[in-house]
Amino acid sequence: MVSVASAGGTVINYSSRFSFTGMTGTFSSDVITALASVSGTDGPPTVNQVAGSKPGDGPFAVPYTMQTGPTRYAPMQPRPGSTITAKKATPLFPPSPVTIAKTYLPQPTVQTTITQGPNYSVNSVENDASPAPMPMDDMQKFLNRWKD
Repeated sequence: MVSVASAGGTVINYSSRFSFTGMTGTFSSDVITALASVSGTDGPPTVNQVAGSKPGDGPFAVPYTMQTGPTRYAPMQPRPGSTITAKKATPLFPPSPVTIAKTYLPQPTVQTTITQGPNYSVNSVENDASPAPMPMDDMQKFLNRWKD
C-alpha cells in the first residue's frame, strides 16, 4: 500500500506473507528453491520516502516520457510563490506531440501515475474580518418597506 504523508512524500507498506491451501499444480525448481529460503511471515521492509528528500529523487528524476512500464512517476508540483507576478500562464514543461489515430491503437501500457508529494507545508489562517454592510441606495430603501 502506498500512503502519502501529510508532511510530504510517500511510505510504501508491504503486507505480511500469506498462503493458500487446497490448490493444485506444480512449481518450477527455481520457485521451490526460493520458497525454501523464506522464513517467517514478515513481508519486505517498509520504504519510507517522507519529506526531507529532494524533489526529483529516485524514480521521479527520470523524465515522464522516458519511463516505461505500468507505473509512471511524475515530479511534484513547484511550490507556489507568495505573490502573483505572471501576466499570462506558461506551461511548466513543453507540450507533448499529438498524432491523430488513423487506425486502432494498441492497448495502453501505463496503469497508474504516482506524483511525488510536496516536501513543504503551508500555513493558513482564517479571515475573521466582518463583511461589509449592504449598500443603502434608493432601491434598497424602497424594498425595505415590505420587510416584516
